[in-house]
Amino acid sequence: MTAPRAQPAVLEAAAETETAYGGRDRVWSQAATLWVSLTLGAPGEQTAADAAPAEAGTATAVARDHPGAAPGQRLTVTGDADPWRVRRVDRGTPTPGRMTLRLDRLL
Repeated sequence: MTAPRAQPAVLEAAAETETAYGGRDRVWSQAATLWVSLTLGAPGEQTAADAAPAEAGTATAVARDHPGAAPGQRLTVTGDADPWRVRRVDRGTPTPGRMTLRLDRLL
């Protein structure tokens, strides 16, 4: 088994804005550019209280630690059409100065 190769990726944070008609909208802005080693996990099911189960993908991305990384952000890997949602950020594990992003997305 070969180790995943590093790929460029963009970490984005959401901000709520008000529309011209008084509504709310979410916009994503770049928080960081990272080199990540992405490892895909096995697909599974994701369920919400008011929705039918949907197939979801999981992955982990290892990168140099960035202080702005946080759950709820999204990660777009170069060459990948859909962004990943950051579920959890583990810092310094297993290597100091590195972080592991726990990711998921609907398939």
